[in-house]
Amino acid sequence: MIMEKLKVLHVDIGGCEGCNVSIIRAYPKLMDLIELDISYLRKEEYKLDEYDVAIITGGACMNEPRILEELKEIREKAHTVVAFGSCATFSGILRFCRGGQEPRPDHRNFQPINSVIKVDYSIPGCPPTPQMLQSFFKFYINGDERRLRLFKVSADIKKLSGFDLIDDIVLTGLCIGCGACELSCPTNAIKLIDKRPNLVQEKCIRCGTCYIRCPRASQILSMGGAK
Repeated sequence: MIMEKLKVLHVDIGGCEGCNVSIIRAYPKLMDLIELDISYLRKEEYKLDEYDVAIITGGACMNEPRILEELKEIREKAHTVVAFGSCATFSGILRFCRGGQEPRPDHRNFQPINSVIKVDYSIPGCPPTPQMLQSFFKFYINGDERRLRLFKVSADIKKLSGFDLIDDIVLTGLCIGCGACELSCPTNAIKLIDKRPNLVQEKCIRCGTCYIRCPRASQILSMGGAK
């Protein structure tokens, strides 16, 4: 029996394009599972009614009514909404925006997408690896709720950073010194000293990647630990 492909829409509401590149890199190994509509390959404007899953990248600019309305329309019509990347998931580096910059000096407040609409799954990372998106769709199509658990729990969290990792894992004595946080940090804000993470605060862009990649932290979140 030939399985019908999921129809997946990608919508970018503003970011550095790193997440978009990751999605493009993931697609060759997903072509048998999904039909991806992304701006780089699109010839015409998309129609929301035609998609099973909407992947959103970028943070929600609260000073841009057009973006907020677009998000609400996506939520109304898409069966499943996925926030992809730390700007969409936790707002990330966009939290540092204070406005006053060209070409849009009025843009001064960015929030995670789940501050505007309900998100079903979040895939944090700056950017997330292509393998994370490939794994997500395999679990999603197979209905593997256990393996989707971390993505689902992350969808309800509005901020996560290296500060949370230090507070929740290191200072509580739960750290096992594996170094996953140091390896995953995109700005080298975490350095292991005597097998314990130390945070260079000025370098932390609040992407939350270290927290999600930490085996102890992700286990606690997946088992129902609240943030």
